[in-house]
Amino acid sequence: MPNRKHISGLHAARAADEFARREPVKWVSSPQEEGKQVVALTAAPAIGAKKGPPRLRKSPGRKDTIVAPTIGLEEYKAALRQVFGETRLDEFVDVMLTQLVSVLRPGPLDVLDEATLNTAIALIASVQPRSELEAVIALQIAATAFAGLKFLHLSQRHRDGVCVEVWGGFATRLLRLELELTETLDKHRRGHEQTVRVEHVHIHAGDQGMLKIVNSSKDTDGGVEEEK
Repeated sequence: MPNRKHISGLHAARAADEFARREPVKWVSSPQEEGKQVVALTAAPAIGAKKGPPRLRKSPGRKDTIVAPTIGLEEYKAALRQVFGETRLDEFVDVMLTQLVSVLRPGPLDVLDEATLNTAIALIASVQPRSELEAVIALQIAATAFAGLKFLHLSQRHRDGVCVEVWGGFATRLLRLELELTETLDKHRRGHEQTVRVEHVHIHAGDQGMLKIVNSSKDTDGGVEEEK
């Protein structure tokens, strides 16, 4: 039998212990310089312009601390609730941010910069989740996207066959999973709706016409055609 690589029980236990020690993200008030707050709210967009998601100020280094504005805090949190599926619970936003930071900074020695965190927030906001369930799927899309790009980078770091095969294989699976999650979200939003296209065709006297009904679904093995 081929020698398969696997994760030992010791490594799995250490990983679980490190994950259990991770604390949720913390909110701290923004300091003020010369009477102005360091963290400002997102400026109101011009009429007809796209409104950007709220920006997060994160403490530098390996601390998972979110710096909140001292002025307009309720408006700031309301904008975050809008990003995460228009939820009414601030606790849901806190848990989602904790999960997002944990996947972007999985190891205790990893560093998550502020730009990457805000890019992930912007990606989730672009999905425009309309419920908590859609917000969870949007977070999974962002997590697989960033993880896939990370493994893709690792596969090209040493440019040898083993790295390309192992890390590149992980990247391929994650990026494929990202597409599947996107399709799942799209299917969830469509529900059981079906698109019917009706074309007006003129059949003159003496001519013959044929009506073809095509039933096609990704959940079945190809399409089934019936002619009448």
